[in-house]
Amino acid sequence: MNKQQTSSRVILNKKKYLIKLKEENYFNSTRWDLIRLIRNGNNKILEIGCGTGNTGRALKESGKAAGVIGVEIIPEIAKIAETKLDKVICGDIEVLDLHFDRGYFDYVIMGDVLEHLYDPWGVVSKVRHYIKDGGYIIASLPNIRNWRIMKNLILKGEWEYTDAGLLDNTHLRFFTKKSIIKLFEDNGFGEIEIVPAFKTKSKKNKSNLINVLTLGLFEEFLTGQYIVKARKLWTIQKFQ
Repeated sequence: MNKQQTSSRVILNKKKYLIKLKEENYFNSTRWDLIRLIRNGNNKILEIGCGTGNTGRALKESGKAAGVIGVEIIPEIAKIAETKLDKVICGDIEVLDLHFDRGYFDYVIMGDVLEHLYDPWGVVSKVRHYIKDGGYIIASLPNIRNWRIMKNLILKGEWEYTDAGLLDNTHLRFFTKKSIIKLFEDNGFGEIEIVPAFKTKSKKNKSNLINVLTLGLFEEFLTGQYIVKARKLWTIQKFQ
């Protein structure tokens, strides 16, 4: 085994260890906030970080997918997902070779995935090839510009990792609204819809109420997570 292979194995094992620290419900959630962004139809969908497969199963049951293929890094979790999805690939998306035809999928879903990667930019570039022209990436990413993080950093000089939340100890990369948009634009996506997650909840939600009262001026600081829908641009020379 050469030095590069050894380094890749160490990184993979470390990532698996960190993710295994997550509570069981982390893998069991059904992401209705992402499902709602997918139109009805016989869509072919790739879900990276599929967990136990509940989101993929809901997509099929709600008439939004003809087939769902999942990618999951934890073998025990992947085995559960295999009972719900059409196929599950167990491995780290950063090093996996995906054996699909170019433009095979209508949608790629990455819910709370990109912040856990060493090279999210490379992964977005990789999966782009497997999305048909005009297809979409649906993703969710935390917003490091949130007021709670800024308050502790500026007033207290604190940057403390936690078991969950914006400074989750399994997060490797951090994003703001501006850098999220750049992540997708630089990798051949456009028509980017980026919405604070609190806007997908009840209008009586505290963040929604504060956002209305402040005329949206502090929206980026109220946001803990962004929901993103980005469309793959028709193939051009830069992204061949």
